[in-house]
Amino acid sequence: MSEYPAITELVPHAAPMIALEELVEWREGFARARLVIREDDPFLRGGRVESVVTLEYMAQAVAACLGMESYRSGTSIRVGMIVACRELVLLRPSLALGEELSVEAECVRGSDHTSHFETRVLDAVGKAVARATLTLVHGVTPPG
Repeated sequence: MSEYPAITELVPHAAPMIALEELVEWREGFARARLVIREDDPFLRGGRVESVVTLEYMAQAVAACLGMESYRSGTSIRVGMIVACRELVLLRPSLALGEELSVEAECVRGSDHTSHFETRVLDAVGKAVARATLTLVHGVTPPG
């Protein structure tokens, strides 16, 4: 059992769009989450997911990082929006059904209004699959 809350409590997404399965490591400004490419993945085509989808996985890791900060401080999760993706690097064309991935997000600078995260996706042996720098504009707390 994880020491962290369910990912659905941290990331403001619902099925089928929530890709991350669990938060496996967290500290202020850093999160690592896990996911497995499953049959019900909305992006699965012919047993594969195009690697450009890792951008969504990385954005969800950012959301999990910030969601955990809100959870720990006892405040509501604020909805944010990725407004820039600098240097998206895709190191493989696709991901296979059943593949387990680790997704990391680390805040490199930020304020109450914007944050910049270095993100990456790793395969089961720790080899990089994708990386990007994401800029997030922090939104407001959604109504009750």
